[in-house]
Amino acid sequence: MEDNEKKTEELRHEPKDRFSPVFFEVGGTMGKIERAIHWATSIIMLLLTVLILAGIIVSTVRIPDLFRNLFSGSPNSLLTLLEFAAEVIMAIELIHVIIAQNMESVIEILMIAFTRELVIRQWEMWELLIGVAIIGGLFAVRKYLVKNKDQ
Repeated sequence: MEDNEKKTEELRHEPKDRFSPVFFEVGGTMGKIERAIHWATSIIMLLLTVLILAGIIVSTVRIPDLFRNLFSGSPNSLLTLLEFAAEVIMAIELIHVIIAQNMESVIEILMIAFTRELVIRQWEMWELLIGVAIIGGLFAVRKYLVKNKDQ
């Protein structure tokens, strides 16, 4: 019992700047049911992460076609390439959110998603202004309300 308490205390005082996914980490005084639920959800998160990563890899098959359209002078080819790149970046950030599980990564993926929507779609001027205000608000939340690793 004392060994488990010592391990829990070490986990509390570990530096947070190292990369440590929460998969399969079970510490503290969890009961058997809580531990089983934690393991099951960790395995589901790991499987979803692998599926998203496989989807990113499979989607790279489109890249030569996107560049071929870009060089052929197709009217919307650059916009299509930007949309594809933004979707891949969002998928990678989603994997980061699943693994890191911190508020800073959630805000980053929200900023990327809003920026993607502002760039890809055609909006009225007042809608663009609201979108820019939302992104500015997310920057403010990240700066003032989320604990930063560097502070």
